[in-house]
Amino acid sequence: MDKLRMVLHDNSGSAGFKRCSVHFGPFTLAVVSVLYACLVTSALGGTDKELRLVAGQTKCSGRVEVKVQEEWGTVCNTGWDLAAVSVVCKQLGCPSVIKATGWTNSSAGTGRIWMDHVSCRGNESALWDCKHEGWGKHNCTHQQDVGVTCSDGSDLEMRLMNGGNRCSGRIEIKFQGQWGTVCDDNFNLDHASVVCKQLGCGSAVSFSGSANFGEGSGPIWFDDLVCHGNESALWNCRHEGWGKHNCDHAEDAGVICLEGADLSLRLVDGVTKCSGRLEVRFQGEWGTVCDDGWDSDDAAVACQQLGCPTAITAVGRVNASEGTGHIWLDSVSCQGHESAVWQCRHHEWGKHYCNHNEDAGVTCSDGSDLELRLKGGGSRCAGTVEVEIQKLIGKVCDRSWGLKEADVVCKQLGCGSALRTSYQVYSKIQATNTWLFLNNCNGNETSIWDCKNWQWGGLSCEHYHEAKVTCSAHREPRLVGGDIPCSGRVEVKHGDTWGTICDSDFSLESASVLCRELECGSVVSILGGAHFGEGNGQIWAEEFQCEGNESHLSLCPVAPRLDGTCSHSKDIGVVCSRYTEVRLVGGNTPCEGRVEVKILGTWGPLCNSHWDMEDAHVLCQQLKCGVAASIPGRAPFGKGIGQPWRHMFHCTGTEQHMGDCPVTALGASLCPEGQVASVICSGNRSQTLYPCNSSSSDPESSVVLEENGVPCIGSGQLRLVNGGGRCAGRIEVYHEGSWGTICDDSWDLDDAHVVCRQLGCGVAINATGSAHFGEGSGPIWLDEVNCNGKEPRISQCRSHGWGRQNCRHKEDAGVICSEFMSLRLISDSSSETCAGRLEVFYNGAWGSVGKSDMSATTVGVVCRQLGCTDKGSIRPAPSDKVENRYMWVDNVRCPKGPETLWQCPSSPWKRRLASPSEETWITCADKIRLQEGTTNCSGRVEVWHGGSWGTVCDDSWDLNDAQVVCRQLGCGLALEAGKEAAFGQGTGPIWLNEVKCKGNESSLWDCPARSWGHSDCGHKEDASVKCSGVITSCGVSLCSGHSSTVALGILGVILLAFLIATLLWIQRRRQRQRLAVSSRGENSVHEIQYREMNSCLKADDLDLYNSSGSRQLRLVDGGSPCAGRVEILDRSSWGTICDDGWDLDDARVVCRQLGCGEALDATVSSSFGAGSGPIWLDNVRCTGKESHVWRCPSRGWGKHYCDHSEDAGVICSGFVRLAGGDGPCSGRVEVHSGEAWIPVSDGNFKLSTAQVICAELGCGKAVSVLGHMPFRESNGRVWAEEFRCEGEEPKLWSCPRVPCPGGTCHHSGAAQVVCSVYTDIRLMKNGTSSCEGQVEMNISGQWRALCASHWSLANANVVCHQLGCGVAISTPNRAEGSDQLWKAWFHCSGTESFLWKCPVTALGVPDCSHGNTASVICSGNQTQVLPQCNDSVSEPAGGVLTVSVSSLSILEFLALRMVSEDQLCAGWLEVFYNGTWGSVCRSPMDDVTVSIICRQLGCGDSGSLNSSVGLREGSRPRWVDLIQCRKTDTSLWQCPSDPWKYSSCSPKEEAYISCAGRRPKSCPTAAPCTGMSALPPPHGSQGLLPQTRAVTGGAAAFSDREKLRLRGGDSECSGRVEVWHSGSWGTVCDDSWSLAEAEVVCQQLGCGRALEALRAAAFGPGNGSIWLDEVRCWGRESSLWDCAAEPWGQSDCKHEQDAGVRCSGTKTTSNPLPGIFSLPGVLCLFLGALLFLVLVILVTQLLRWRAERRALSSYEESLAEAVYEELDDFVTRKESLLGSPDQRTDVPAENYDDAEEVSVPGTLPASQGSEEKVPPEKEDGVRSSQKGSSLNFSREVADPGEGEESPWLLQGKKGDPEYDDVELSTLGTPPDAAISSAKELFLHLISFLISYSWCNCTFLTPNFLSVILLCDFNEKTVNDKSYE
Repeated sequence: MDKLRMVLHDNSGSAGFKRCSVHFGPFTLAVVSVLYACLVTSALGGTDKELRLVAGQTKCSGRVEVKVQEEWGTVCNTGWDLAAVSVVCKQLGCPSVIKATGWTNSSAGTGRIWMDHVSCRGNESALWDCKHEGWGKHNCTHQQDVGVTCSDGSDLEMRLMNGGNRCSGRIEIKFQGQWGTVCDDNFNLDHASVVCKQLGCGSAVSFSGSANFGEGSGPIWFDDLVCHGNESALWNCRHEGWGKHNCDHAEDAGVICLEGADLSLRLVDGVTKCSGRLEVRFQGEWGTVCDDGWDSDDAAVACQQLGCPTAITAVGRVNASEGTGHIWLDSVSCQGHESAVWQCRHHEWGKHYCNHNEDAGVTCSDGSDLELRLKGGGSRCAGTVEVEIQKLIGKVCDRSWGLKEADVVCKQLGCGSALRTSYQVYSKIQATNTWLFLNNCNGNETSIWDCKNWQWGGLSCEHYHEAKVTCSAHREPRLVGGDIPCSGRVEVKHGDTWGTICDSDFSLESASVLCRELECGSVVSILGGAHFGEGNGQIWAEEFQCEGNESHLSLCPVAPRLDGTCSHSKDIGVVCSRYTEVRLVGGNTPCEGRVEVKILGTWGPLCNSHWDMEDAHVLCQQLKCGVAASIPGRAPFGKGIGQPWRHMFHCTGTEQHMGDCPVTALGASLCPEGQVASVICSGNRSQTLYPCNSSSSDPESSVVLEENGVPCIGSGQLRLVNGGGRCAGRIEVYHEGSWGTICDDSWDLDDAHVVCRQLGCGVAINATGSAHFGEGSGPIWLDEVNCNGKEPRISQCRSHGWGRQNCRHKEDAGVICSEFMSLRLISDSSSETCAGRLEVFYNGAWGSVGKSDMSATTVGVVCRQLGCTDKGSIRPAPSDKVENRYMWVDNVRCPKGPETLWQCPSSPWKRRLASPSEETWITCADKIRLQEGTTNCSGRVEVWHGGSWGTVCDDSWDLNDAQVVCRQLGCGLALEAGKEAAFGQGTGPIWLNEVKCKGNESSLWDCPARSWGHSDCGHKEDASVKCSGVITSCGVSLCSGHSSTVALGILGVILLAFLIATLLWIQRRRQRQRLAVSSRGENSVHEIQYREMNSCLKADDLDLYNSSGSRQLRLVDGGSPCAGRVEILDRSSWGTICDDGWDLDDARVVCRQLGCGEALDATVSSSFGAGSGPIWLDNVRCTGKESHVWRCPSRGWGKHYCDHSEDAGVICSGFVRLAGGDGPCSGRVEVHSGEAWIPVSDGNFKLSTAQVICAELGCGKAVSVLGHMPFRESNGRVWAEEFRCEGEEPKLWSCPRVPCPGGTCHHSGAAQVVCSVYTDIRLMKNGTSSCEGQVEMNISGQWRALCASHWSLANANVVCHQLGCGVAISTPNRAEGSDQLWKAWFHCSGTESFLWKCPVTALGVPDCSHGNTASVICSGNQTQVLPQCNDSVSEPAGGVLTVSVSSLSILEFLALRMVSEDQLCAGWLEVFYNGTWGSVCRSPMDDVTVSIICRQLGCGDSGSLNSSVGLREGSRPRWVDLIQCRKTDTSLWQCPSDPWKYSSCSPKEEAYISCAGRRPKSCPTAAPCTGMSALPPPHGSQGLLPQTRAVTGGAAAFSDREKLRLRGGDSECSGRVEVWHSGSWGTVCDDSWSLAEAEVVCQQLGCGRALEALRAAAFGPGNGSIWLDEVRCWGRESSLWDCAAEPWGQSDCKHEQDAGVRCSGTKTTSNPLPGIFSLPGVLCLFLGALLFLVLVILVTQLLRWRAERRALSSYEESLAEAVYEELDDFVTRKESLLGSPDQRTDVPAENYDDAEEVSVPGTLPASQGSEEKVPPEKEDGVRSSQKGSSLNFSREVADPGEGEESPWLLQGKKGDPEYDDVELSTLGTPPDAAISSAKELFLHLISFLISYSWCNCTFLTPNFLSVILLCDFNEKTVNDKSYE
């Protein structure tokens, strides 16, 4: 056995195998031997093999032999066929098969028989590629060896006989030395084509059979040939075999080839040489063509062949007379590309089924009588397409008209490409009835006449219009006269004429379109005033009105210029962003060479130190050379001339132009010798590259191959965003087709180093986290990145993997690299940003810039980059600056074109100390200027913004605005605010509109205005100013800032102190000179005065404060504790508040006091019903900050002028709510802080707290408390208190609260509560265990048994699972009876965790019969659950869902709608049941039921029953009555009702409902408007009827205004924008949010104009859905939904991005005064008030002095006597009323100076007293000794009476009992010097006040001059006794 084993090994021939097998056992050896045999057999197929033919007469015949493993063997003929022979012949280079039979002419072969059962397809390249039994496997002998006879063609010949030439005649073939023929069986044109091609006779014209060229002789070699037309020889066609046939020579075939045919074509009997009957000459005879199948393709071939290339018509029977002779061709069928008619398919020559009245003809054209033109568009390249064919004019019909057809027209006319199929009409064109129809243009034709199957005439263009087109050359632009590419004067070619554009006719948007069309990037600036020189020739008198998104100027609308005049001095110029000129030099093709750039007007090579494949890709794309193939090193295309430019391009590879790539030249290091950039492009123009996925990139190359073999760019995978430069910002990675961020977990400098290196930004100097550069969007691709700092790409660092993270975007990582650069101007003033020392930030530090080689162009680049206009000047360093600072760079030289300093070449970076004289100090020009004025201080106002000068619209422009402009320019006071382009129309954008300055702003952009660039004005409305040109005295010293304001305040205080001291001195002198009044009279007067003063303090007012602690507040009749009529309890009586002045601020106080959250509405006019009892408060004026409503200012407690029809009410948001759930009774717990809704933490949140919440909300009881619910997307705030409710509290507000430690509650998410009327479930233990029995549920606090009529095993499974009893085994039918049966039907799927989560139907459910209770027997195995079944629902083709009827009966399908002829969301309520629509009865439908119906139909949250409508016409079922919904029900189907009944009520009881969103319908009048909602189908089905939810009554049910609201603002016309959609309110994202969108919102709400478009949740974040994003309005839409936006609900925003608006509406509740309460404003207000008070006192004193001096000294004593007698009499009368003076306890001190003097009745006016004398005997010695007199005026004198103005400043109303006279008299006369000095001081003070008011206090105007005039007394006037 061992020996045998060794022999087998020897035969194996494998030493290795022998060594390994020698130790195997017998069985193992047998198995291995079999496997080895198989291995050897299969291995034979891999060795070298050969094929040969043996024992044949030629090298191409013999026995087939194959050489395998160096051994020749034969092939068995079993299964051998012609396909195998063909493979052998082709393999041996003898492609013609002669014989396929077995070889019998030689002896049998010897050796191995290698192959048997060979089966070939015929296309194999070698015989062994055919299938066979296996090498050496056979059951044959050598007698069955196969052989073949092939031919290499050397012994085969073919010829044509009896045709008159070599290319026509009978086919004859020479084989084996003998000529024979071919049978005509199945012979066709394909066979003839092979023959003609083989003979070199061109194409086949015709073929014939039946020995048409005579019978041949010899053998018939072929029969039943099968040719495809592409064979190289006739014998290569498939045939039965040489000599095999069933024919005779009467069937010999023949052909006529093109070179042997006598063929010609002509037109006969036509009106021109290109029209007539078609005739063909064949074999010397002319004949006609039959018109069977004759069409335009056939005619086109004929016309082309005749030299008349355009076929106009293809018709039959067009000849004047019929033809004669042969009808050569019939059923001609051309494709249109043939060169001759006879090359088209047709019947045999001469075979036809026609007569001559069917002769075909054509009408062709050679083009001389065809014309195409465009009419009515203002140029030859735009208009209606008009054609003229053979003198007949018509138009092209726009049927099948599109851009392809229009493009052909534009190309044919030499007008470029088609831009659109319309045009702006310039002139009308004539109508026509002749139409050309183009049916099949592919777009690449050069003429419309080349389009196939066009039709001319005979057809109407009814229902269509004339074809129109605008071509790109309609207005062809160019830029002329610029110093750099893509800049210059704008010239437009209109028609064939070039002309310029007036600078007032070309906007920034038009310039943007121009730059785009010229492939010049984006617009940088537009320059008027012939900045690039004056043009000549035509000036187009039209204004371009581009929107900015057009691709060509030809697409922009134009309007004729109104004035129609302009000169070349106003030619417009444009500068675009792409200024870089690049070329390839020195290559063999235009797509390779040395890279050279043109800088500073000089071409030079580019250094390759930073040149990479991405840069090369962009250059190749720009030059239309495909993509970069390589970037050779060194200088293979030469070094070029001069020093290489050191510019570093930072392309990603996807840009289209080098000018789009960031460029850095500032500080670039010197270029090494010979390092010149080069590139070799692919030359394939269509090839482009895209960014790779990060995972596919090769770290060593920027260009890689993805899995599909397409090259991509690896460098585009990474970018930095929002950092102000390419080397700083938030990191974003490109992966799987989208950009995403990196989480900052473990983010450090090592990770940042990799990013900076990958971006070519040096090293990292800072690794930022916490979204330092703002939060990103999209996926967060990487987390826990851990780099060692040496990786070439961030994707190669260790991390959690792509997309695996637990972060939010607030953790986005960022980086600042060393190559990050920034620029600034440093000055001593922090407010000055456009003047100072120039500094650059590089490598993490600031350093100055040297001024060497600094030019005006460089300064302009600096100013433009900093947003400080486009020019400036270099100024010397301040003399006080002596310290040296570090300088980074010097020798900066900017060429024209760059937008940033980084693009300017300079010396390399080098940090060194430099003196101030070496540094650059720059002052940029003002950002405001006056143009075209007569002086420097007058003209059109222009401002700099966004890199361009623009104008200001004159809307709302007034003198206050002009005042700010004049002050800002240092031009003194504003004299005039000009409008309507008073100084000519400006150019460029209109930057500002609706400017509303107060006059005291420091600059024009500090004034309120619409957003920059948002204007609906034209330049004809440009604003202007005229200033005085004289700088006011306060201009420098008083208006220069806070320091000057403080100095001004100090000066004012000093002057005031001096003035007050003067007044006190005068007052003391007056007191010393006053006459003494008797103490009795004085004391009496004082007693009267004090008692009257005390009586002013009312008892009610004291009581308002003393008793407020016992008062209570409530809201009544509002349906909840937080809505209703406001009532206050005081003194055991509830009373109301009057609605006078009642607003949202008052409501806020009420809501806060009650703990009811935010005030939603302040209602008036007893909207919650009229109250009763007292009306406690009226005219309440709260600020919104008070703690109690009775502490707000009001008319007084109990004082009012109202009745109960004016009772005030409020609607509050409530303190608690459930948000984000299916309805108001489930969701996330949120409480209101008074400002916003804040979620409550799930930490320590108890069920007892949930019970209080559910009870407060009227939602039954809490059935579950869940945690881990994500907080809503706002600011992530959590309520900082824990609620410790016992469960019995009436409101959450009443529950004890405990602050969380440290103000932060422990949580894993928000608490979630589910309330339900279905609160618990149990099984009554009437069985044998607790897991079986009768099913009972706690419904609204009462245990009810469930009805078994719809009880299913799925419902039972849910019950068992809920009770922890495993799964349901059965649902027994027999159960104990119960009197409390709940009849609602549950529709569980079986997978719910609680029974109350199953859909419920209660509407129309019949009563349950007694004892029919639901029961269940559970398995009792708590761990047992039901597996999911396979879904049986299928969706067949067409999208119709098929559902088993057993899952939901068609009779149970429910739907709801409202039907009305003229309203949406109002109408007759109908329900679909039992397959029919029927009415719903209204008894006893309440507000809750109506609210659920409206909400279900998407028609708002409330509604009402309308019982005033008449009876409804027609008859229908009235399905259901007595519907009683609960607050917890979410749809009508869950509401209990009476059972379904065809006639549930009378016709007059049908329900007609009006929801809150009722409005006139917009649907067709032919059918009623319906709002519909269908019952959601049970689990596992999709409904049996089409889902028609909210067909017309859904989100559109509200009016546009009702679907929009503002929340969180300080008025009804400001706040966060919220919209109603799909049954809920949601917010709008602020992406693209601007003043245009805000304008639409304000107009829609009726709130006037938009003042601000606020972003970033300026009014607080909202909640719910974010319905709209990327809203883009023009500003004139009627509603927000008319604007373009993303689809509803598709947003990538958070609520921190909620949009808001502030409108101009007058309903504001608070009016802040910006600007007044600044430091200057407060000081100004204080000084103004103080000065006014002193002014009043001073004027009063002056008037008193005036009155005293008027009195004559001769009457002093008599007047005084009269005064004292009257005083005595007056006091006596007072005493009689008051009692004894001895009882007084409030006698004032002796030196008390009473403020009140009693007027003396009967005192004569001064004018009379001056004429009287007092008798000497009346004089009293004491009185005569006085130096002055006490002059008291009676009230009649002080009050001049009705209709006259009193000269007194202080006076009372005549007859007012509460009026206290103020003393207007004085004793003694101060010296004249005192009067003069006081007046002089006063006048100086007033002058100072006026000067100050012009600077800071616009509310203190020069109107005080009128007061000065009042007080300007001179001595003459004072001494004038008759002065009045």
